[in-house]
Amino acid sequence: MKTKHLTFLVIFLISTWSCRKSGDIGTTDYTQLLQHSIDTTWQNFTNPLPNFKGGLGIYIVCPKGSYFVSSGLDQGASASSHFRAASITKSFTSAAIMLLDQQGKLSIEDIVTKLIPGTTIPYLPDDASYQIPYKGQITIRQLLEHRANIFDQVNSVIPDTVNAWYAGLTYYLSVITTKERYHQFTLDEMHLLISKHQLTYGPPGIEHHYSNNGYTLLAKIIERVSGKSYHDFVRDEILAKNHLNETTLPYLGRDTAMVAPFLRGYFYLNGTTIDFSMFNMSWGIAEGNLITTFRDLASFYKNLLTGNAGLNSRQVSRMTQCLTSNDSYGLGIEFKEGLGYGHTGSHYGYLTVAFYDPLTDVMVISESTLYPGDPVLDATEGKAVVNLIKQMKKTLGY
Repeated sequence: MKTKHLTFLVIFLISTWSCRKSGDIGTTDYTQLLQHSIDTTWQNFTNPLPNFKGGLGIYIVCPKGSYFVSSGLDQGASASSHFRAASITKSFTSAAIMLLDQQGKLSIEDIVTKLIPGTTIPYLPDDASYQIPYKGQITIRQLLEHRANIFDQVNSVIPDTVNAWYAGLTYYLSVITTKERYHQFTLDEMHLLISKHQLTYGPPGIEHHYSNNGYTLLAKIIERVSGKSYHDFVRDEILAKNHLNETTLPYLGRDTAMVAPFLRGYFYLNGTTIDFSMFNMSWGIAEGNLITTFRDLASFYKNLLTGNAGLNSRQVSRMTQCLTSNDSYGLGIEFKEGLGYGHTGSHYGYLTVAFYDPLTDVMVISESTLYPGDPVLDATEGKAVVNLIKQMKKTLGY
């Protein structure tokens, strides 16, 4: 809890340092202020929570240097610690699609039933697994910007009207918890689920409706256009060429572990904490299966958004057209006032925030390993983290 004297001291120090030349300020001075901020924020958030586990880490890269501070994380946590980045995966998938577009191997304006340029095969197969509702009206762009209205089996339960054992349940979670923990999900299985039951939110192009399954459809398109698996294409064209050596995309049902050092993630509900660090992510290909580090993720977004990740300035501009009418979402990229461009991600045990501000050249990665099962508590944590990031940027003078 802050005291009046401590608050006055911090304000006095900031005011004093702001009068000095930037070269007079050392890394240690900033780190101490950032550490105090994160400790205070995390303590205030977790004080009312009994039996909680988990912590918060923030990595900032800016013209004044790089800074990593944490509160409550595993001992030895650093910018090189691995974690599950969940929907951050979508930025990588979008970058892969935009690279194929840049190379002339596809056009994001094409409808998914159109033939792949120079071939006699359509972007999506004609078989039973891909008879999704409104298929003949959906464009690749709409999938990227979440305007295709593809049913999302991750965030929506299967309707009670469906004649199947998983009616009224979340499909992937019910399979893992009641059938087989290491079940090998496939892209075809995910899309057969939608096609068989004709699940949809309505016609495409009308509204922004976030959909994880829209991005698994993009994975299938990447595979058919490139001739490689989704994993191999992203690894070869995005990860390797950007030297993201600590970033992986596990796609096997039994590949549930993370490479050390990693942060353990915890699901928290009603005073009960469950370790969700080891998890079958084969259901989340292209939309949520990324494992990375603070340092790798910061490098990826800064390179991508400054035109140094393999995409030219035109493609980056297309990705970052985040219209307010589309919930400030572009093509695999979000915009948040005061933070810049990037993405957020959430999975049992992990809450990730990653944004780059091109105006100030400030890159921020935040990772919380306490995932609240209560929606109100989840929103409270998210707001606290965003406010903390903005506070830290001001501390650094941005």
